[in-house]
Amino acid sequence: MMKQLNIFLILTILISISCGKKEQKPLTEAEKPLFETVLAENDKVVKSLLTTEEVSPNISALLVSVDTLAAAKGGLESTAQEMKTALETAKSPDVKVSFVGFSKFSEILAETMKANGLQSGRNRFYCPMVKKTWVLSGQRIENPYAPDMRDCGDLIP
Repeated sequence: MMKQLNIFLILTILISISCGKKEQKPLTEAEKPLFETVLAENDKVVKSLLTTEEVSPNISALLVSVDTLAAAKGGLESTAQEMKTALETAKSPDVKVSFVGFSKFSEILAETMKANGLQSGRNRFYCPMVKKTWVLSGQRIENPYAPDMRDCGDLIP
């Protein structure tokens, strides 16, 4: 009797776990150029951070591109929502808080690029000194978070 109860509990747990997973929608062809727009807007934000010091990034155009990607209702919809949540933090006037949000957005962006083969010549970088991530074209390390350490960081495959 006890053995049957244990088997029943295990089966119930396994069924609830498998039913609880959301089925991932496939990436649509319409999403690819929208994701490329997100990447292009990200490039602009990172490049602007490279020319400023201790200023929260202007992410308004980047937010619009992420919203457009989410509105496509394809395989990247939930990812775009995660990006948007991170970017809401990046809107903070507090530079430290803003950089944390932008770094989180960059992590999601990098994971999405890699998982879907959408790099378009862009790479993920990480600086262990400031503990932040960014995505940028090319392989040259240009740390947008630390003006005094622009060449600090690693290219993350």
